[in-house]
Parts: sequence; structure tokens; C-alpha cells
Amino acid sequence: MQHDNDPFVLAGKSYRSRLIVGTGKYRDFEETRKAVEISGAEIVTVAVRRVNITDPKAPNLLDHLDPARITILPNTAGCYTAEDAVRTCRLARDAGVGEPREARGDRRRAHALPRRARDARRPRKS
Repeated sequence: MQHDNDPFVLAGKSYRSRLIVGTGKYRDFEETRKAVEISGAEIVTVAVRRVNITDPKAPNLLDHLDPARITILPNTAGCYTAEDAVRTCRLARDAGVGEPREARGDRRRAHALPRRARDARRPRKS
């Protein structure tokens, strides 16, 4: 749903869509790109600890999202302390992964595994 007459404003930037989409539930980067595109979302959240920001030869989610159209909203999923969350936000900033605005500490041990590893243990719905 578009709200052309009543834009959503976050950190001084206006958006037509109020939908914010996460990027951790998809089979691969191409499926993520298609889902974001079809949704019409202009903001996506990315768990910094689960995205490759160190190996330039490895696949990278950020290569599949258009930064001119999509705002990347880094989050700190997988961090267990405030210190880890702050360090992760700084890594995101230094790596050029959007402007950190969401800090979250996960107390549930299940978040210690990358989403893909957890999802592989669950049967997929068809």
C-alpha cells in the first residue's frame, strides 16, 4: 500500500511504502531480491552478523539490492551483549552497510546459528 499524501519519514528521509522487509528468510540472494522488489518495500533489514562483509570474492547480499532504491537498515541480530551490538554496528558502518539504527540483543540461544543452518533443520512448506 502506498501513502503518497502521508509519507513515512525515518531519520529525515521520506518513503512511499511503510513496509519494512527482513532479508533472512529466503533461500538465496536472488529470491531475496525478487521478494523485496515485488513487495514494494523501500527499506530492508539486514542482520550484519549474517552477511559477508569481509570476503570480496564470496557472494554478498548487498550486491543484489539497489542502494539507490533500497535503504539498508542494519540490525544486530545474533548479538548477546550491548558491547557486541555496538561493535557490530560499527563494523556495518565501516563496511558501508547503511546507517545503523536498530540495535537488538538476542537472549535466545537459537540465534547463535545462522538462519540458513536453523532453517535447514525445518521442513519447508510448499
